[in-house]
Amino acid sequence: MSKPNIIAVASVALSLTAATVGAAAQENSDEAADFTQTTCAQLAAESEEDRAFSLIFYYGYMAGRSDATTIDSNAVNGHLNAVREYCIANPDSLVVDAFVAALK
Repeated sequence: MSKPNIIAVASVALSLTAATVGAAAQENSDEAADFTQTTCAQLAAESEEDRAFSLIFYYGYMAGRSDATTIDSNAVNGHLNAVREYCIANPDSLVVDAFVAALK
């Protein structure tokens, strides 16, 4: 992923927070969590750095699920904007479902 796309990920992550912060608070825990059960509201409650990391992780996870070996760097920003819009509209939905909807 190129440097401008990483900046785009961070920008989308920040706008996700601005739109949905307060929707729910995620409990901080040292225990392992099943990331496939993370809601959009929980993602929004993460720190900016953790959100950016999570979004990159989810993007790669979804690419792996579809056996993709390449990523269209020109499409990343649009996909992440679609995830953000989905999560704003559906804060109780799973982040994985937001990515499924965005990557259709």
